[in-house]
Amino acid sequence: MASQTTVHAHNSQHFEDLQLSSREFYEVLKNMILEYQYPDVICSPVTLKESGIFSSAREYLRISRGRHHYYVCASPFGRSFFISWWYQENAHTSANVARKFGLFGRAIAQRMESKTFYELDTELMFTTSITAIIQMVVDKVKADRGFRKDVIDMP
Repeated sequence: MASQTTVHAHNSQHFEDLQLSSREFYEVLKNMILEYQYPDVICSPVTLKESGIFSSAREYLRISRGRHHYYVCASPFGRSFFISWWYQENAHTSANVARKFGLFGRAIAQRMESKTFYELDTELMFTTSITAIIQMVVDKVKADRGFRKDVIDMP
């Protein structure tokens, strides 16, 4: 059975001895995405817990198109700063329900989850474009703060 959410990718960038406003980073990223006028793409702040139910919360920027979401975290870490982004896809809720009805339900669920070439193309365009824009904003931070690209990039 498919899970509720599938994480497809995770990337991050670490900056030594950098202090930066998370909200300022999110605003630059959001504005750059809006400039491209991608259809059905929504940028919104979300608050996620750091760990358990009573833990502190952290603000992320969620970039969404349908069931596809990027969660971007820009945060200080001691004297350093990091930017992390996750790409995930939510499960098809109706397909999960259909799966509960035996063989026939599983067949229907499989049909519901199949994608057309157009759906796959627009999904790929969304993921490729958003990843490139996030990287452009990370590179802008590097340039604006005087970091050399070859010194900062870490495996």
